[in-house]
Amino acid sequence: MTSDSQTIKHIQQENMRLKGENTTMRDYVARLQHAVSAMTAIQDQLGKITIQTDVFQMIHRILTSACDAVNSENGSLLLLDDESGELVFVEVIGGARDKLLNYRLPKGVGVAGWAVKNREPKLVHDTLREPVFSPQVDELTGLRTTSLICVPLMEGSRPLGALEVVNTRTGGPFNESDRDILVLVGRLASMAIVEAEKVSAQAGGAGS
Repeated sequence: MTSDSQTIKHIQQENMRLKGENTTMRDYVARLQHAVSAMTAIQDQLGKITIQTDVFQMIHRILTSACDAVNSENGSLLLLDDESGELVFVEVIGGARDKLLNYRLPKGVGVAGWAVKNREPKLVHDTLREPVFSPQVDELTGLRTTSLICVPLMEGSRPLGALEVVNTRTGGPFNESDRDILVLVGRLASMAIVEAEKVSAQAGGAGS
């Protein structure tokens, strides 16, 4: 092969690589724009929450936005039971929904337990190499978790629960950008939960 032929082949390969990267970036930006639009709409509603508001429907929309933004089909929102320290699956998206709804994860178990205890987000590229990962949920659902992100839901220093996404649609691992997006979604979810708590407490006080 001549030098010119090698150069042309290299240029063609580089062009194909760049096209692939551009397609991936366009997909990522489109998912992010969709998630931002959905989250903006939800944020606009936060100050309008009343006792009649379906908070779980709002949480479902937040969770759907989170999954879309990080290219996942499986997500869950867990709330902390202050008395037992257990994490309760209050909303689930994906094939494990029926088995996981209202399931209680023992205190401190798994990545979700770690995230709540340490009040830090946790990105797991490979569950086989993650010492805090627990197979307990996989054993219950029959699913195989390969990569996940979990962020704690907080009101100041008070833990409310956790937001978690599992496995990308492509089969590859989540990355740091995905984690950062989920942190933002987690803040929105925390705001919704806190606002709903305030409205419920006010309604209870007014009725007493």
